[in-house]
Amino acid sequence: MKYFLAVVSAAAAAFLLLSPNTVADAVHGAIINCLEVIIPSLFAFTVLSVFLTKSGLYRVALRPLTFPLSKLLRTDEELCGIFLLSNIGGYPVGANLVSEMYRNGRISRDTAARMMCFCYGSGPSFIVGMAGMRVFGSAAAGLALYAACFLGSLVNALIIRAHGELPVVPEKNKTAVTADCFIGSVTAAARVMFTVCAMITAFSVVIAMLEFIGADKAFAALLSILGAGELSGGVFPALLEVSRVRDISPVSGAMPLCAGLLSFGGVCVVLQVAALARDIPLGKFLLYRIPAALVSAAAAVPLSFLVPPADEAVLAAAAGEVQAFSQNGAASLCVMAMAGILLAGERKRA
Repeated sequence: MKYFLAVVSAAAAAFLLLSPNTVADAVHGAIINCLEVIIPSLFAFTVLSVFLTKSGLYRVALRPLTFPLSKLLRTDEELCGIFLLSNIGGYPVGANLVSEMYRNGRISRDTAARMMCFCYGSGPSFIVGMAGMRVFGSAAAGLALYAACFLGSLVNALIIRAHGELPVVPEKNKTAVTADCFIGSVTAAARVMFTVCAMITAFSVVIAMLEFIGADKAFAALLSILGAGELSGGVFPALLEVSRVRDISPVSGAMPLCAGLLSFGGVCVVLQVAALARDIPLGKFLLYRIPAALVSAAAAVPLSFLVPPADEAVLAAAAGEVQAFSQNGAASLCVMAMAGILLAGERKRA
């Protein structure tokens, strides 16, 4: 294995040296994607999720939902709150919240590993903006995709709960709304966004390298032989980095495919989870991504018939909405502010 990795590393180094323009374009595109899609759709939700958890307010704010959900899952309302926050905030939120509960000694290592199987999912803002509007030109399509992905996580939760209890140690202080709580939430969210955006940028270069050697075309040809048709070309990049789901063609079968890809999350997101949940075993998490993706894809089939088709002009407008990095000063200021918060937090910890 080490020899194989050495060869791959040497090939990657050669690619970086011989194709600097391709690498630069990949990094540039990833930065634009992070500034205009990833950070706007995840950062605020991440801050809110962490703040609600740190302060304990989520027990009150989410109780109308956690109470019936706790009866369905036959588990603690607090864990139901973490489940909801994870599937509303976005992919890295669940890993961050579960890891924090484990580090604080409130759940065991085994419980954390099992919770990771269902405390994982894309937020509605990301799905509606990236898949609903960019692929199908319809917010309704995005909401249908989110419902399908949420169902996949819920089925995983039911399966996990059927195989044993999920014990949690009660917290002594129920609520603690302080300035430090808010500052800590923003710093934690900035750290999560930094990890997410760095991983997305790195994977954009990996995808560019694989496209350079024709791996994407070979994979697309294989899928075409298997009957995927026009959908063949967009699957490979989205399997690696889920925001590339925006390249899926809005043809027949696109809704189930997008639902399955979004439910799985892509290799890049899986590595983000691994980075945020370093001390938690992820074997079960990886295993459970497959049935969740299949459930989401199956659920998207009937839901797709409820979504009216978008006008071609709407689709064309949605496809051309990406703005130039140099023209989006507000987004640049936001990411610089986030980096400043992260660095300030790191200095304080040191």
